[in-house]
Amino acid sequence: MQEEKIIKLTNALYKVTGLFPKEEPLKFAIRKEALDILFFSNIAYGKSVLYPTDKREEAVQKVFAKIELLKTYFSIAKEQEWTNSENFTILENQYNLFKESFLPKIVKKEEKPVAVKEEKPVVQKEIKKSRSINYEELSSIQLKVLEMLQNHGQLKPNQICEFFPDINPRTIRRELKGLKDLNILSAVGGGKTVLYEINQAY
Repeated sequence: MQEEKIIKLTNALYKVTGLFPKEEPLKFAIRKEALDILFFSNIAYGKSVLYPTDKREEAVQKVFAKIELLKTYFSIAKEQEWTNSENFTILENQYNLFKESFLPKIVKKEEKPVAVKEEKPVVQKEIKKSRSINYEELSSIQLKVLEMLQNHGQLKPNQICEFFPDINPRTIRRELKGLKDLNILSAVGGGKTVLYEINQAY
């Protein structure tokens, strides 16, 4: 399955970039794009309930754009001679294959017969509207935090930080505060026992 392939490809990319100098910015830039590709791929495949169905095509376009940016980063990394340039050629080929096989699976629309049902009078009930999240205004870190909370339910700040080993914990806590200020996240408890979860209004 393509979902499994992109996870393996992301792991391979991490191993190759692990050979870069410890504080090299290009390493973090490449990994960020790879994680974004993984994240938006899950949305496009309908693995995230946070994104509505009509956002999947938009997620596909983001995947494609980020793959092109990643290939540019690979070209730069090849010239640095931190590792065998063949590694980047292999990675680039694999991302191209993923891109080619990705489009028909996502863009193809299923045509289903529409069953005509007899209309019956319905007693009108009060409809409780749920809020919607403006994903375009969120950072990539905040998007990943939402994805993690959607999968795990509740997490402590230090547990969330473990998913971002290359990012300063202060930065993560700042991003969490931003989500809380937007009322997207709710804090349960306080102090060292505080847990974050997605606000039930969403």
